[in-house]
Amino acid sequence: MALQTEKQILEAVGKGSHALVTFRKEWTPDAVASALALARLVEARGKKADIVCDGFVPAKQISFLPGIDRIAPSLDKMRKFVISLDVTKNEVDEMTYVMNGNRLDILVTPKSGQYSEADVSTRSSAFKYDLVITVDTPDLGALGKPFAEHPEFFYDTPIVNIDHGAHNENYGNINAVDITATSAAEMVHRLLKEANGGSLSEDTATLLLTGIISKTKSFKSATVTPRTLDIAADLVAAGAKRELIVQHLYKTRSISTLKLWGRALARIRQDRETGMAWAMLTREDFVHSGADERCLPDVIDELMVTAPEAEIVGLIYEQEGAGVCALVSSERHADSLGLVPDLRPEGSRSMARICFPDRDIRGAEQAVLQSIRKSLGKTAGGPRLVHGEREKREPLPQFNTGEVKREEREKTAVQG
Repeated sequence: MALQTEKQILEAVGKGSHALVTFRKEWTPDAVASALALARLVEARGKKADIVCDGFVPAKQISFLPGIDRIAPSLDKMRKFVISLDVTKNEVDEMTYVMNGNRLDILVTPKSGQYSEADVSTRSSAFKYDLVITVDTPDLGALGKPFAEHPEFFYDTPIVNIDHGAHNENYGNINAVDITATSAAEMVHRLLKEANGGSLSEDTATLLLTGIISKTKSFKSATVTPRTLDIAADLVAAGAKRELIVQHLYKTRSISTLKLWGRALARIRQDRETGMAWAMLTREDFVHSGADERCLPDVIDELMVTAPEAEIVGLIYEQEGAGVCALVSSERHADSLGLVPDLRPEGSRSMARICFPDRDIRGAEQAVLQSIRKSLGKTAGGPRLVHGEREKREPLPQFNTGEVKREEREKTAVQG
């Protein structure tokens, strides 16, 4: 983000009175933390700020973030309906209102004479917000309902667009898009340093360090640069609570999630031509681990850390009564949905989800691999085990009540 861009953003904040800070529906901890920090910036300059994310419900891992409870799940009360009465000739003596069925009647009594219909006019007020700041959001459609329900507001209101993604559509009036940054928080840090003359509060520093740590997998991703480490050091010096962040982001994994991760790790496979690493999970895996589908994003994250050379990570899993589904995520390829376009994926660019109601788990595996190979322009080929060069098809394990020894081995592997 160039210095000139930073100044433009600060000038836009200074000209407004009430800013809307918002981010994509498929949010990340980086987006949440950066939005909270931006709201603090706006308010520090004497302006109002609201934060909105479509359907937002804070996950346990980010519940510690300062101000997390101020994020609203919907964009409401955008305009007021104004009824104007010309009182030039007749001053108002009394005014009341009553509900008459489904109608609201406003009763106005003049001090003398009477009012006529010609004295009354109606209009909509201006929008509640005079500035929009989006963060970590590739396009306006990613906002979900706020944009779908109020498109005219976004088209009529100045937008500051802050992002580090290569697929950002530069939809703002001011676009601060830097694909060399590791996170939105890294970019917000530069803006805050410009605004505050170098000083940051402990809470703001904690928010920004949370965004950076979450996006870089605690500085384990290949995107980390010397600049990232310098910023992290600056935030720690400003009082960022690193241990609290790590505790919540990485040390709150449930036992069931760890068990499921152990089962996935024991079955990890790799296609070296596409750079994909993946694992398959059966219904029995969920039963024996006590986990459910909500644990899978955490398992994906762990697989990314476990196989850092993998450019694409996936899970193919059986659902109780819902067939087979797959999750595909990638740090190398900015659009995960674009890796499997012919499978009608749902989700977001950071993680695609595909369901196969009529395929078994092996068929789903082949469909995902073929789709990725096709989208990357690779030749046909089969999967290879991550620890060997020889192609091999391993049967998925069958579980029974005499599985105690296997369970103990997996627990030891996870703990180790």
